[in-house]
Amino acid sequence: MSDTTDSESTTLSSSIGLVGVLALLVGNAIAVPIFVLPGPLAGTSGPSLVLAIVLAAIPASFVVLYNALLGSAMPVAGGLYVYISRLTAPYWGFLVPFTIPLVAWASLLITATGFAEYTRIFFDVPSLLLIYVLLGFVLVINLIGLRMVAQVQILFFLGLVVTLLVFIVPGLGSVETANYTPFFPDYGAFALAVVALFYPFLGFGLLIELGEEIEDPGRTIPLVLGFGIGIVALFYVALIAVLVGVVPYTNLGSEADLALAAATFLPWWGEYVVATGAIFAVVTTVNTTLLVFSRTLMRASRDGVFPEFLATIHPRFETPHYAILVLGLPPFVLVPLAGEIVGLSTFIGLASLTAYFFCAIGLWNLPREFPEHYANAPFRLRRYRGLLFAVVGGGVVTGAFWLVTLFQQPVVGVVLIGWFILAYCYYRYRLRSSDRAAVYRTMTTLDVHERVDTSGEHGDD
Repeated sequence: MSDTTDSESTTLSSSIGLVGVLALLVGNAIAVPIFVLPGPLAGTSGPSLVLAIVLAAIPASFVVLYNALLGSAMPVAGGLYVYISRLTAPYWGFLVPFTIPLVAWASLLITATGFAEYTRIFFDVPSLLLIYVLLGFVLVINLIGLRMVAQVQILFFLGLVVTLLVFIVPGLGSVETANYTPFFPDYGAFALAVVALFYPFLGFGLLIELGEEIEDPGRTIPLVLGFGIGIVALFYVALIAVLVGVVPYTNLGSEADLALAAATFLPWWGEYVVATGAIFAVVTTVNTTLLVFSRTLMRASRDGVFPEFLATIHPRFETPHYAILVLGLPPFVLVPLAGEIVGLSTFIGLASLTAYFFCAIGLWNLPREFPEHYANAPFRLRRYRGLLFAVVGGGVVTGAFWLVTLFQQPVVGVVLIGWFILAYCYYRYRLRSSDRAAVYRTMTTLDVHERVDTSGEHGDD
């Protein structure tokens, strides 16, 4: 059992209900990547991008399944790290918080770049200034606390949905079927697009990172995930179908191409509506980027594998403010390095799906390692039916992503492998400089407030 107590200084309070969680989830998934990625990807993959987003939904469906099952059984803060370290192996769990800063910084840079591209449609302002303003705004909001994030998220989420409908509904009636030929101008670009388009679906990992802060998480998490994946997939497919259907793919290739497409079938204000939606999506994305990842660093710090100060909760705002600063400040320095959107998206997608594969292995081990949690979960599958399918399916998809990445963008795969090796060196150093047995025991057990009542009824699954 972890030595961490249940004091107010170390645990987070439940504060978000069903509507707030749904807004956080869908707003985080329907986010700026779907505004900035389709243009550059369609410029090389062509109309096949419609099929690419459908295929990208397959690994996203596995992620939703893992999140729903584990989030229902073990709702905790920093869920992905906890699930892998407790249910797979401590080192593989350690990779999550160690890699998260890279993923967070890449996500923030992509988002901020998209914000600059679309905001400049309204104002002739230097891109760097716009990026810095956005990063500062999001940092402050997340430091203030989750309730403020949820309130901002709901407001911008509603605006986002309205602007997407303004683009999609009339756009579907303006599609020219001739623009869908040739459907596969470049098979390699099509395969890479599948990997890159997995990134916009990663918002579904939000819920398992906020388990402590969701009201009735055992039932809310699977319910919201089920609604969320349907809403998001529908918007994504329709959005891309309109983009490549109203503009020849040879005319596409930039981050702001959705605004270009809107100008072909909407009045003069069309591109401004799309730009407004992109700005709404930017806010919903960066809000939850810091929100989610800071909780994972906080939990790893609780376990002693990261510096202890990262677990500190602000006495007034009840946020892990040092973890937020670690994630939110470096992008200010890295802004000039924001470059290849597709490459950064591929890195984020590959790193995240690899982590979720280890999460799937943990899901298979759940009935053995924590039988009470498995038996009392409101949502669960039989081990030798549903769980086995989830593990095998996730493994196949992850292997396919690695093959595509190594063939199409080998640098991304090499960088990620190198980072894993560096993580192993630091992990061994951390064990040598502390009580190895105590750290291992902490990384394989749950905190007191994460236990379930062992007197509950157990199932036979």
